[in-house]
Amino acid sequence: MPTRANGRPAFGSYLRAATGVRHATGPYVLTLAGDRISATTRFENTVRPAFAVTRES
Repeated sequence: MPTRANGRPAFGSYLRAATGVRHATGPYVLTLAGDRISATTRFENTVRPAFAVTRES
């Protein structure tokens, strides 16, 4: 799920359990250098609501 953090592109990701249920993981924020990704920052799961990537299914 795409989102933004302090103006930077960010996204939420999900892991699928053996049961088929998807669990959200902490959001990732990308640091760009031109048209390339120069760094990624992963936040712990507790900050997901601030990034609007809270859905689990």
